Amino acid sequence: MAMRSAVLGLAGAAREVPSVPASPQSENQRIMPSEHGNAALPTLLGNRGQFQKKAGVKTDSSVQSVSWTDFRPDLDHKLGSGAYGFVYPVEGSPDKVVKVFSRGDWSEVVKESSFARDMKDHDPEHFVDCLGIGVAPETPSSKQQKHFAVFEKADGISLGSAAHRFHSPDGIDSVGQALNVLEQLIDIMTGMMTPDVNGKLHFHLDLKADNIMMSKTKETDGKAAPKITLIDYGVVTTCSEGDPSAQSSVLQMFRWLGWEMLWTLSSEHFRLNAENPWDQLPEGFFPFFQRSEFRPPAYQTQQLSPDLLKANLEKGFFDAVLSPAFRGQWSNAAKAQNIMGKLIGDLFYGVALASDCKPVDLDFKMIKASLQELQKLAIA
Repeated sequence: MAMRSAVLGLAGAAREVPSVPASPQSENQRIMPSEHGNAALPTLLGNRGQFQKKAGVKTDSSVQSVSWTDFRPDLDHKLGSGAYGFVYPVEGSPDKVVKVFSRGDWSEVVKESSFARDMKDHDPEHFVDCLGIGVAPETPSSKQQKHFAVFEKADGISLGSAAHRFHSPDGIDSVGQALNVLEQLIDIMTGMMTPDVNGKLHFHLDLKADNIMMSKTKETDGKAAPKITLIDYGVVTTCSEGDPSAQSSVLQMFRWLGWEMLWTLSSEHFRLNAENPWDQLPEGFFPFFQRSEFRPPAYQTQQLSPDLLKANLEKGFFDAVLSPAFRGQWSNAAKAQNIMGKLIGDLFYGVALASDCKPVDLDFKMIKASLQELQKLAIA
């Protein structure tokens, strides 16, 4: 009974954002990686050094060198920026973008461009190709030459902008579309866990919503269907199946799946005043993404099971956390609530296990099966 009361804090009251069960760890005491070192709390992005290729890597022969003048960026219309560089449209070529790297490390350019080429061959529907790499000329404002790479431009808007809370005409407008996005993401993750023709695995490990582009296509029945594409390959790893980084990469992907499930189905409860994806999570779900020893007692992995989470979260999530518009978009709401409870139980028990950074078999197929069942009940 004590466990039930504690875990019920996840769903909160009918009009409240999920809240953490009472514990000494208050909102102002959220344990973050910077306070305890990288070993204390795994981050969604992982330890960048773990996934970085060594300096001195030579240019991949499959990526050609290109001239800055042939792909001149429109510097007045920046499309995006991050820790590794800035992205601009190509003048006169709306289907291409240029990434100008902020660091002078040529191996970073090679890493991103090689990953793009490899994944475009491996999963062409969900990745953008790299068309070439080069060195930009010096400018009066920059005394240092900048490396750059030219990529295909992904269609649509970012999943960050497509969330239901923003009511964009190009965004997610039904629970069926939200579920379809999540199923596609699982398929992409499954592809990354499948060796390519050379026996290598390729993992994208920065799967925040702004790095997932969503466009809409017309199905044969005339309805709009979402299509997602992954962009920004600054945090990636390539390895063999037996490499230890393969297991850690799978754990990271599963945790990202939990983050994206919450964002896609309940974006209204994210705190967008925070820049870090960690800080944006609905408070009651944040502990699942910590190591067990830093969670309140009710969230510690040894206290949890999929059935326990389903029993305690099923009704609360459906009635109070799911986007309000989505709650009425079912042919059978009671059945949908039951299946969604199973989905939450399976997914967040897996997230709790993955956050402990221990070898564990995570069942992506089970999560996909629940998503497919829910899509059958969704009203378009």
